[in-house]
Amino acid sequence: MSIDKLHTPYRLRWWKLEAASDVPACAVELALRPAGAFLASADLLVAPGPPVGEAAPPWRPRLLALSTTDGAICREEPLPSPVTGLGASRNGLLLVTTERDGAFLWDVEAWRRVRDLPWLEGDLTVREVAFSRDSRFAAAVVSHDALDHQCLYLWDLTTNAPPWHVPIELPFVWSVAFHPRRPLLVVGGSAEDAIVVDVNERRVLKQFTEFRYASNLDFNPGGELLVESIDGRGFAVHDFETGKVLFSHSDNEDCQTSDAVFSPDGRFIAWAQGDGTVGLWGVSAVP
Repeated sequence: MSIDKLHTPYRLRWWKLEAASDVPACAVELALRPAGAFLASADLLVAPGPPVGEAAPPWRPRLLALSTTDGAICREEPLPSPVTGLGASRNGLLLVTTERDGAFLWDVEAWRRVRDLPWLEGDLTVREVAFSRDSRFAAAVVSHDALDHQCLYLWDLTTNAPPWHVPIELPFVWSVAFHPRRPLLVVGGSAEDAIVVDVNERRVLKQFTEFRYASNLDFNPGGELLVESIDGRGFAVHDFETGKVLFSHSDNEDCQTSDAVFSPDGRFIAWAQGDGTVGLWGVSAVP
């Protein structure tokens, strides 16, 4: 799945990997830039939608569930304010949205808001939201606009406690990803650093120094490898234990804004290239 951010309206496209054709299975245009989109199942794709006069009530921001077959709207929910951040659990059953006035947990299958999440007030810019693999934790990396500092928020979804938050010593934060097998997460930003946090102990463990403008982070299933999207200009594969770069690639297209992600089985990395195609890179078996 890709999001074309170079033109308005913005276009979502997705492919069937088992298909012989490289033509997208479907493409949908949205009038506003989405905060994100995810496949909730083989049948549904969820994304923020623009306000339109035909919706009920009219001219309200919406959360949309689209058919992966033809892009038709299967479900929609009006929202009080636009979605600023969106993250989904690995199985697609839970969703966290951040809006101007708060953060919320959703049950996607029931298509309803489960509860409000404790949220700290202030002028915040949400960069990314992520779930742990067991769906117990959700995390958001944000910029405090008025205070000019970066912060990690971490919710334990089994409680109603306020989120744990810790300042992040990076000029900007862009991305967060949970380790698939260990209680760890990684925060990436606009410097040459990425920070590893122990989720259970609520403390920073270490800082890597071979990262560059990590606009997105994604682990392979075993957690040995971490792929970093380098602000739309390429990607790099890191050894998670050391942070060392094992492989990097760029097509030198400054306008390209894709995230690089591992396939579910970890055998491939997908990355949308500057020529409008999506490339698949094979990943060697990890010892």
